[in-house]
Amino acid sequence: MTSRQTLDRSLFQPREPAFWVYLAFVTYGAFRMIGALVQLSQISRSGWALSWVLVIVYALPLCVLIYRLDLYEREPISLAIGAFAWGAFAATALALDAAGWDQLVARILGQDAAARWGPALTAPLIEELLTAAGVVLIALIARDEVDDVMDGFVYGALCGLGFAVVEDVLYFMAAFGGSPAGVLDGFYVRVVSSGLYGHVLYTGLTGMGIGYLVSRRDDVPTRKRVTVAAALFLAAVAGHALWNAPVFDLAPAPPYSLADRLVLPVDLALKGLPLLLVVVIGVALARGRERRWLDRSLASEIGREGISAEEFRTLRSPKLRRHALSDMRRRAGRPAAGVLRRLQREQVNLAMIVSRAATPDDVAVARQREYCRSLRDALAAIPGAAKADAFAGRPARDG
Repeated sequence: MTSRQTLDRSLFQPREPAFWVYLAFVTYGAFRMIGALVQLSQISRSGWALSWVLVIVYALPLCVLIYRLDLYEREPISLAIGAFAWGAFAATALALDAAGWDQLVARILGQDAAARWGPALTAPLIEELLTAAGVVLIALIARDEVDDVMDGFVYGALCGLGFAVVEDVLYFMAAFGGSPAGVLDGFYVRVVSSGLYGHVLYTGLTGMGIGYLVSRRDDVPTRKRVTVAAALFLAAVAGHALWNAPVFDLAPAPPYSLADRLVLPVDLALKGLPLLLVVVIGVALARGRERRWLDRSLASEIGREGISAEEFRTLRSPKLRRHALSDMRRRAGRPAAGVLRRLQREQVNLAMIVSRAATPDDVAVARQREYCRSLRDALAAIPGAAKADAFAGRPARDG
């Protein structure tokens, strides 16, 4: 058994009750949403196909970016896909089922007020609760994988992206007419002009709170963890509510002229930019904490068989890791680069094991050191790979 198997968790955990809850809701949502989406294809097959092409072009690079935000520990692919699937199917289907709350708002405020304010009063709370539920289930299914704030953001952002992809297609077809021209209009409004400010941020912010709640049990009191998680969730709801509210609306109503299209991104930025800045700062702080964690965890290991000083300098810098892998691929081929990547991954695992071990002499720590040493030996045996640390020896300009 490799050490990676002891740390990596998969979405498929049939012994966890949360897995079956997750599976039931995603299965229900998939049937519900696939049926609805196929029905919408009758409006215009060309518009429907164009909708999917556009959202895929938008979502794929964003998905890769979110996945790579974690500096050291990439999340298991099955869990990342699981978070996306929850947002795309379960959360969207349950949000449609909860649409009856709009009628309650209409009865309380009247039809005119409900038409203006209903989207800001009901959708934010309902949708953020539903997408947050996906992050909670991921944390319950694979408890060891949500071990810092950054993990929570990654799972939350992927869940929000899944929700946004399906919601965008629904809007393109139902609200913008479904024709190719209408779909292009919808894509400009919902993605080009406002794609930075939507569900990825909302659920990402909530995910950061959940990550803080579940990963800081050892050093932060329960009351503070709950308070921080609740505050971040409410900030996400507030940002979503502001986005939907009929305030700061500078741009004219559709159909849009060329001048209107130039004003629209500025108008939407007034609502979305503050929350975007909050999330960017939060992610930067979380990444800084990750780096400090790595420094602290590996401080006593540098120079031992698990990691050398040169390897540590490379490991803590994403830029130097990329350079080292690129150089290894050029000199010794892809298999050698694969071994180096695995060595770097296992050195991060060494930091994780050290941070959880009671003493430096723990059996698991010694086993992981030996495993890293064996990978280094295997790498050195590959022709052309002897200078594995060529880039590691250079000063890290990016900190």
